This record gives sequence, structure tokens and C-alpha cells, in this order.
Amino acid sequence: MKPSFFLFFLLSFIGYTQQTIDAVIVDSANKTPLEFVGIYNSINHTITNEDGRFQFSSLLDSITIYRLGYDKLTTTFQKVKDTIYLNKSVLKLNEVTVTNEKTLWQKVGDSIRSNYPIYPYKEKFLLRGVLRNNGGITRIQDLQGKLERRTLLYTKEIDPDKKDFKVELTNMRKVGLVKDENDVYFIFESFNSLFMNLIPLNATGDDFDLTESSFDNGKKISINFQSKSAIRDEDHSGHYIINTEDYAMERFKMTAKLYDKPFKKGGKHIKFRTVSYDKEISLSKSSNTNKYYIASARYDVKVELTDEEESFSSFYDVSFILTTSDNEGDFEVKKNVSTSKDLFKINYPYDQSYWNAQNQLLLTDEMLDFIKKVQDPNSEFKIKSNIKN
Repeated sequence: MKPSFFLFFLLSFIGYTQQTIDAVIVDSANKTPLEFVGIYNSINHTITNEDGRFQFSSLLDSITIYRLGYDKLTTTFQKVKDTIYLNKSVLKLNEVTVTNEKTLWQKVGDSIRSNYPIYPYKEKFLLRGVLRNNGGITRIQDLQGKLERRTLLYTKEIDPDKKDFKVELTNMRKVGLVKDENDVYFIFESFNSLFMNLIPLNATGDDFDLTESSFDNGKKISINFQSKSAIRDEDHSGHYIINTEDYAMERFKMTAKLYDKPFKKGGKHIKFRTVSYDKEISLSKSSNTNKYYIASARYDVKVELTDEEESFSSFYDVSFILTTSDNEGDFEVKKNVSTSKDLFKINYPYDQSYWNAQNQLLLTDEMLDFIKKVQDPNSEFKIKSNIKN
């Protein structure tokens, strides 16, 4: 009697078991940890945290390790060591030629609708917010859920609206000090304002100086921008990484420094001003839709705080990290949270089993130490947390 097709199919998978690795990725030249490195195969995906550490599990044996600006590494579970070294890509300056051909940036603009979903779609996300006061962590929040976007990028025909995002929160953990030593509560971003901030900007106008450089055998071009001195009290610099095969933007990075800006009133006897902010957005192309989506993004802001007499100066650093998956997934998004509410004031129950298994973005050693410290029942700090041990 011949075995059934189902039995043959089942037996063919008996030899496959899920494998897991836990490792650190560093720059091969200076040995510093690399954040935002993608570790993935055709099924699974994760990224490194600030310590350069990641945990990756998959039924497949193949692993690709990549971050823009570094050589791509293709390997297997058996070959991965505890520490992985990545080499920086060698940049080669382009020769500048004046022709009647469309500029690179014009080609990027012409390809927007073919490269990005300029229509509503759904995806899953993990969002991390970390607040530091004068260098020390005072708040950690991780939110996981489903997101429905009106569009990925905004064109001249699409104006931003407060209803452009719908969120279904499915998991959350948060812990942090309610107020600092000056009795100040730091307001977090809302989903709506944060998602809008994590969209690439156009920094190619007359106010910027532009240069180009190529790498990856000419397949990638970096458009580097620097604001001109005509922009008073501000300095903006960064780059776009463009894929020359389809003229898609794969990465956007910008650093903004603000000088001597006036303080704004932020509450009773308190005023504040933004000192600097950084954005880093990486986009990946889906093999299913041939569209690019935000795979990971980071938004950092430094704020100076003082009182009306300027008797003290305190600095807050807030960082948000976003990762997405299952882009254009076939699932329903049932809105259960306001997208205009301060993220840290959102309430949602803690699921210990989920966070114990979550490896999409690991907590750093510094974060683990902070959580342990403030969860101590003898702690002098007044905290707000949903974590139940």
C-alpha cells in the first residue's frame, strides 16, 4: 500500500526544527555595537537593539544580516558566532556631468506611485519609547499592535489628517517615573504625531547643498544634504539612499540642531525648548507586492527644561523606535485606542507570556537594570507601570 500524500508531506518536515541564536553585531573597524541591523530570511525578521544584540528564531537555516552602509552578510545558523563583525561599504564619488536628462531626484518623484503604497493598507508594528532625564532612563514603554494607514507617503494630492491612522493595540508594557525631581511630567508623543514624524521629508530645495556618492557597485546612490547658512539658528544635514534599479528611497537620515531658540511655556513655572532631533528611516521592498514599506525607524529628540527664573537647566532625551511586519496583511484593525492621546497615558493590560517570548526588539542591559530598580518595593520613586511579575 502506497503512503498517502499527506503522510509523505508530514514526513518530509520531521527533520525541520526551529533554531534560535542570540548574538551581538559590531562594526568591524571600531568594534562599536550596531543598532538597527536587520536579521532576516524569507519568513522571519528581527533587528538589533542599542547594545547590538538580537535573538533570532526560524525553521529555515538561511540568515541574511544587513544594514545600509555595510556589506550584506549571508550565512546560516551553524556558521553564526556570538559576535558578528560587519564591514562598512566603500563609497565611491560620482563624476558630475551636466545633461538634459532628468535629475536623480526627479526620477525618484516619478517613481513614487510604483514604489510605495499611496493608498490605505494595514501592517503590524512594535513601538518602543525610552525617556532619559540628564542621561539616566526614567521611562520605558513598548507597544505592539495593528496599524491601518491612509498612505505611506504624502503627495500634493493628499493632505495629512488626524484620522490617517487607526490603531488596534494588542500588547503593552510600560514602567516609568511619574514626575522628575522638579515635579515635571514629560508629555510623550501621540500615535498620530509620531507616525507623521516618521515619514521622510523633502530636504532637496534651494535651502540645501546637495552632493552624490555611490556604493554597492553603483546600485545605490547617497544624496547627501546640508542646509545653507541662510537658515538662521538651525542646521540640518543627512542623506537619502536611492536604489538605482527602481529609483526607490531605501533610507532617510536627518540630524537637526537648533541654536538659541526661545523657550516655550510648558506648564506652571516651567518652560522648554527643543535643542536637536534626529530621524532615521529604513524602507524595505516586499517580494509579495513589490512596494516599499517602513521596516524600521527611529526618532530622537533632545529638550531643554528650566523654570521662569532659569534657576536650573535639565535635559530630556526621548527616543522612539518603530518596526513593522506583515505589511498589506489581510487582517482587520479594530480601533481600541485614541491616536491623539499621550502614549504613556494609554492603559492596557500586561501579558507576561507575550513579552517573555518577544524577540523582535530585545531590552538592553540598561533597560533591564532600570526596570528592576524601579520595581523594587523599597524604591523611593513614584512610578506608573502595568508590569506584573
